[in-house]
Amino acid sequence: MKKSLCMPALHKQLAVMAIAGLAISPQASALTAASPVAAVPSSFLSDSSATSIHIPVTQSTAFSQVTAGNYYSVGLRADGSVWTWGRNLYGELGITDTTATSNMIAPVRLSTLSEMTSIASNGNGYQLGVRKDGSVWEWGNRYSTDRESQPPRQLPQISDVSQVSTLNEISFALTKDGTVKAWMRDHETGESSRPVQVEGLRKIVQLDAAAGKGYALDSSGSVWIFSAELKDKQLNLSSPSQIYGLPPLKQIYVYNSTEAYGVDAAGSAWKWSITNASSVIKLSGKASKIYPQLKVKSIQAANGYAVLLTRQGEVWTYGKKPAGKEGKVKELSGIVSISAGDTHCLAIDSKGQVWGWGANQWNEIGVPRNSGDGMEYVPVRIQTPITVVINGKLLPASFPAMMNNNLISVPLKSVVKELGASLDISPVTNGSVYTMKHQQNTVTFQIGSTEAELNGQKLALSSPAYLITGATMIPASLLKQMGIQVVWDSKLSTLSISSS
Repeated sequence: MKKSLCMPALHKQLAVMAIAGLAISPQASALTAASPVAAVPSSFLSDSSATSIHIPVTQSTAFSQVTAGNYYSVGLRADGSVWTWGRNLYGELGITDTTATSNMIAPVRLSTLSEMTSIASNGNGYQLGVRKDGSVWEWGNRYSTDRESQPPRQLPQISDVSQVSTLNEISFALTKDGTVKAWMRDHETGESSRPVQVEGLRKIVQLDAAAGKGYALDSSGSVWIFSAELKDKQLNLSSPSQIYGLPPLKQIYVYNSTEAYGVDAAGSAWKWSITNASSVIKLSGKASKIYPQLKVKSIQAANGYAVLLTRQGEVWTYGKKPAGKEGKVKELSGIVSISAGDTHCLAIDSKGQVWGWGANQWNEIGVPRNSGDGMEYVPVRIQTPITVVINGKLLPASFPAMMNNNLISVPLKSVVKELGASLDISPVTNGSVYTMKHQQNTVTFQIGSTEAELNGQKLALSSPAYLITGATMIPASLLKQMGIQVVWDSKLSTLSISSS
């Protein structure tokens, strides 16, 4: 298992929506009281059939890259922000509080990452990203423990990087001068070693890594391979050797030694295998074309299958995974980027919208799990990612804000902490009573109830608070009713909350 737009006109059909009982306009506006709406439907908690309003994508909110990991996903937006969703059982997502929830039902923003230009994943919970300034950042499973998560942090000993690729213990970086560096991650501490240069590689334009080997594509279209392994906590790199017998390629993707793919300048897709039975690493047999009738732009692969993106924006699968069918994915068009995971696939369309299909047991597709087998056999659009800003700062939430049935809800504990409010949870016969105090106002409520008390007076809620995968969610309107300023900007898909 391993890793891994176009600006539309602003849609005008989004008139006025009731978000958590608050009327909002398509542009930035203060929220005002609206007519009460029904409580959050039970389908919202477990069934992807629940209707979700999708905010029109703008240049800033468009996604530019996605990677499908093992039961989780990571996305990079054009504004340089990084979002993640799906399983967090082993700290895959890089959020600060790994005990908060075992999975993210919708995209959550990693608040400490900004101005990122590319991302990569080993597919097993560890990610790297490159920032605009050429620095490299890491996040996800610490590797030294089963469940501990490493929040995003910069790797201090490497710079001037344009692309990264990573395995479980060894990572690689393509620097802006076309050379390649490698470093290891200590199994016990999770700390990274000082990068060393991979000698013999020049004019490299793309990197990949799989099954203990690094792959480098140079500017002439030649593919180079080298071994990377750890012995006695030391990184050992073999001298790179060229893989002969391949046509000049423009892009490569290697899942393992028997599932390697590439695309040439003419748009032909190739598959090949390698063998290192002797001291020389070479092709096993001949490279062969797949879907020779297609003009392919790029190819991605996972265990037992590959996904092809054509120059016309079509998506084709080679192999029946992840949804049991092989051939053209008829529901998709205008696609500009793809990613293949062992159990699910992701695609970005020309508007920057992300679509997913395949397994969704852990919400890795970015929608609620359906009530059947947890599969999405046709592509569905992920839930709208929502940025939350509190008192001018990004909310470092351990769970995302969510929009469903025209409602926005926010994670209670994260919001309380950043507002400087207090929260008390007292058990009662029929559940628990939540008491939130902010400045001069005190509100009490229970999960599932559309009634609350504000300073001792009864208060009607537009929708009830609810629990979902370990998080307590409250309607954004409740904050407004407590005298807290709440502003929605649909262009940026941003909810701003202010104490003053």
